[in-house]
Amino acid sequence: DGEVIRSAPYQDLLADCQEFKYLVNAHKDTVGVQDPNGAPHGAKEIPTKETDGIHVDRYIESVRPSPVDQLIKTEERESGDTGLKPYMLYLRQNKGFFYASLSVMSHIVFLAGQISQNSWMAANVQNPHVSTLKLISVYVGIGVCTMIFVLSRSLFVVVLGVQTSRSLFSQLLNSLFRSPMSFFDSTPQGRILSRVSSDLSIVDLDIPFAFMFSLSSCLNAYSNVGVLAVVVWQVLFVALPMIVLVIQLQRYYLASAKELMRINGTTKSALANHLGESISGAITIRAFEEEDHFFAKNLELVDKNAGPYFFNFAATEWLIERLEIMGAVVLSSSAFVMALLPAGTFSPGFIGMALSYGLSLNNSFVNTIQKQCDLANKIISVERVNQYMDIPSEAPEVIEENRPAPDWPQVGSVELKDLKD
Repeated sequence: DGEVIRSAPYQDLLADCQEFKYLVNAHKDTVGVQDPNGAPHGAKEIPTKETDGIHVDRYIESVRPSPVDQLIKTEERESGDTGLKPYMLYLRQNKGFFYASLSVMSHIVFLAGQISQNSWMAANVQNPHVSTLKLISVYVGIGVCTMIFVLSRSLFVVVLGVQTSRSLFSQLLNSLFRSPMSFFDSTPQGRILSRVSSDLSIVDLDIPFAFMFSLSSCLNAYSNVGVLAVVVWQVLFVALPMIVLVIQLQRYYLASAKELMRINGTTKSALANHLGESISGAITIRAFEEEDHFFAKNLELVDKNAGPYFFNFAATEWLIERLEIMGAVVLSSSAFVMALLPAGTFSPGFIGMALSYGLSLNNSFVNTIQKQCDLANKIISVERVNQYMDIPSEAPEVIEENRPAPDWPQVGSVELKDLKD
């Protein structure tokens, strides 16, 4: 009712006045900063203290945070495994499927050429009927042809990234520019800034190449297993269970890694929001000599934003250690089976080729899972951008039933009626 119920310095009000605490904590609850080790700020309940006076009780009820009536709500984020939804959303933009298919086909042809190149060298390195010039010429010719497909793969990936990024950027900006004022009143600017800056930067620069590296490393790993299986098919008894176990480990890892990256996105929004508020209120902060307080708060938000990255790095190292052990088991099994093969089963060239592929199998497995997990973490940015791509807009720019006639104006004149001095 416009009544001043308490007057005191800030710290005294925060310590003694329950009503003021509710106002302060209402802001903290809506910032959306969540600690990976605990609950979000402001989640601690403050017991309601009985006070005297009808006006005070009514005021407490009016300032108590309500999930329904609260203007600025906690930032929404996806949870759990969203499946292929963000990938499909990304590839459906501006012929994304077409360019992605072309890049995958180019890489498959490149792999086929690489295997045929190594097979030619392994089969004819000790063949007396093939001259050294012919051996090297065919080897170099196959290599030059595969270079063309590597170049085309890179070109298709760049086009994929440009087209999809342009489409997502246009949809996001159109949605933000057409959103009502109530959206900006209830949305902190940090949430918008984090999406149009860091998230769009990941969509522009990281996701296209992460997508291609993930597919190419996966195809490389399976081609290595295929070459080993051709030479020593017994290795499949070890490789196939290992592949199943690797997939299970990957799912176990992604369940935590995705949530960590989503938490990182929300903490980044809070950091950007605090930075924007500090810049806009720099004069007031200096006037009250609160620079140290805001600096400490900024460092606290930076720590909370860096925490999920650290945990994600630790989880990645946990995964890589187990993948390297599995790769070593497959390689050891392959070498053991090769040692037991009867003499003359394969030429020394093919045995050397199989061993070279086996030595790279460990790195291929680790690289495959690492790239796939990196893509799964980065695709979170597409989820976050998509959250602001379907904002209910204001009235349309053009209302057909209110438009003037096509030939308007019919007369190019101006009439002044009842003009007075």
